[in-house]
Amino acid sequence: MNNATNNRNAYLLLVLTMLMWSTNFIIARALHQQVGPFTLAFARWAIALCCVLPFALPRLRRNWDKLRQQWPLLLLLGLFGIGLTNTLVYWAVQTTTATNAVILNSATPVMVLLLGSLYFRQRLSSRQWLGMTLALCGALLIVLKGKLLAIGSFHFGAGDLLVLAGGLCWAIYTLGLRKLKPGIDAMVQMAVLLLVGEAVLLPLFGMELAQRGLPTLDGAGWASLLYLGALPSVVAYLMYNRAIAMVGTAKAASFLYLMPAFGALQSIVLLGEELHWYHAAGLAAIFGGIALSSLTRARTDPSAAPALRPRES
Repeated sequence: MNNATNNRNAYLLLVLTMLMWSTNFIIARALHQQVGPFTLAFARWAIALCCVLPFALPRLRRNWDKLRQQWPLLLLLGLFGIGLTNTLVYWAVQTTTATNAVILNSATPVMVLLLGSLYFRQRLSSRQWLGMTLALCGALLIVLKGKLLAIGSFHFGAGDLLVLAGGLCWAIYTLGLRKLKPGIDAMVQMAVLLLVGEAVLLPLFGMELAQRGLPTLDGAGWASLLYLGALPSVVAYLMYNRAIAMVGTAKAASFLYLMPAFGALQSIVLLGEELHWYHAAGLAAIFGGIALSSLTRARTDPSAAPALRPRES
């Protein structure tokens, strides 16, 4: 597979991933009165683990040595990527609005690039920084409904700090993926990360269960939870991990700005909200920023080595 085809495939995986992940804030906010944040996170990853284990267990023995060699890094990835990132977001939307969460989540790609430049010493071109800025403006244009100056009246609360903490955890997870040595089966790797995340969440889930009891969900609530556990939690994570291995963190970071754009489009299609000029302008700015930062002839990203691609079987 040549480099151009490899990049196109990775970009398609990233677009589909962001389409699935864009529903995360919407579902979390819709269920926040019925399901506590720790229960939601624990249930989501439990469903994901049930989906992955039938594929991972038969492959565990032949991957055991590689897992033992990298167990500290796998623990770190499970802690930050599964145990903390979305849990902090679910906790945040108990007290902050979905709009605030989306705005602050827009800082995540910048965190990825800044941490990457510090840890991996990635040198980003001016076109990549310009692309990131353009994509950020596009995301904010959509979230703020065309009134960019309204960000000056942004109210910062405890829930907003949790969103930023979740973004930082995701940046650490994204960059940590680059340190994994090749050869671990993708399903086995996912199962291990899920087990670590569930171990972190178990005491928090037990504490919340003792305080609030089991949640009562209607059919739509259960359907939302099952969807969250299967597609955004398994399929999207596998695609994201593969895309990172194919093109590296720097090129993938700007695709995170597609989440608010897709969220707005879903509201238009599913909820009947009106299409406005700022939707089209914001989406155009996001894709323009992605083109600048991802399709540019930038310096080689040391985190995009083909050898780091997870083995599939």
